[in-house]
Amino acid sequence: MNSLKKSLDKAVSRRFKMLKITNALRLVNGAGDHLAGLQIDRYHRHIHIQMLDGRWHQHIDEIVFFLTSAMPVDYLIVKTRKGLDVQGKTLVGRDPETIVEEHGLKFKVNLDEGLNCGLFLDMRRNRWMVGQSCQGQRVLNCFAYTCAFGVHARAGGAADVINTDISRKVLQRGMLNYGQNGFTFADGEFVKADSVFYLTRAFKKGIGFDVIILDPPSFARHGGQVFQVKRDLPGSIAKAAAVLNSGGSLFLSTNYSEISYEDLERMLARNLNGRRVKHIQRVGQDDDFTGSNSFKESFLVGLWVKFF
Repeated sequence: MNSLKKSLDKAVSRRFKMLKITNALRLVNGAGDHLAGLQIDRYHRHIHIQMLDGRWHQHIDEIVFFLTSAMPVDYLIVKTRKGLDVQGKTLVGRDPETIVEEHGLKFKVNLDEGLNCGLFLDMRRNRWMVGQSCQGQRVLNCFAYTCAFGVHARAGGAADVINTDISRKVLQRGMLNYGQNGFTFADGEFVKADSVFYLTRAFKKGIGFDVIILDPPSFARHGGQVFQVKRDLPGSIAKAAAVLNSGGSLFLSTNYSEISYEDLERMLARNLNGRRVKHIQRVGQDDDFTGSNSFKESFLVGLWVKFF
């Protein structure tokens, strides 16, 4: 067995146990699997390969042969990223859409949509953790994207869920995800709005929440406004703390590699406006993201914070 095949086989084999909870997972996590610059994600029978290092192009036939021999593959796309520019080439199949499952819940993904296919795999364990704490709770899912946290909250028995995002398109995908799981939704459950602005508006109207999910992008531009996580996250924390009910919980996270757990904890402490913390739990990427936080391509720091 040659060196590349051996490394791929080791990476894939160590993740077999995760198939008990999901059919969407990272098979190869770059340097964490001693394959720096190569990321391979499995979405049921669809494969998403991302090459961050040009040297992998000469090995693509070998990689595809290994994958199609090791598992059923209906669709396979290879993407190369240079800065914000993404180039994709489909090598197997025609239909980029599929339905995946995690913890018994279903989500629709589309592998042709840039680098973000509709479900952030590294957040899997955190979604389940938060969802398990939502029984009877009023939940606000900020920067909701395709509302996977919202789906888990509904599955966990939340009394109310509000998903906010600036993009109507991703909220529509969130509605489809609700439908995949048999959830109907109330008027106002999906709100097209700047999430930070929504927090401000909720405070002015005296609206409170028991659980708030605050997982912003590192950088976003919309309507002439720019969100930069290092600059704008502290203010967002303060606004979230202001509308969190007594005894509530805050899920706070970022994948910006220049913010450490210690940085995030200091940021939290400085922006609570007198709120007292009962417990803080550090959380991160799920187990398929080997080597997490040891290189910037695989980075996530999060806090699960419970208040008095």
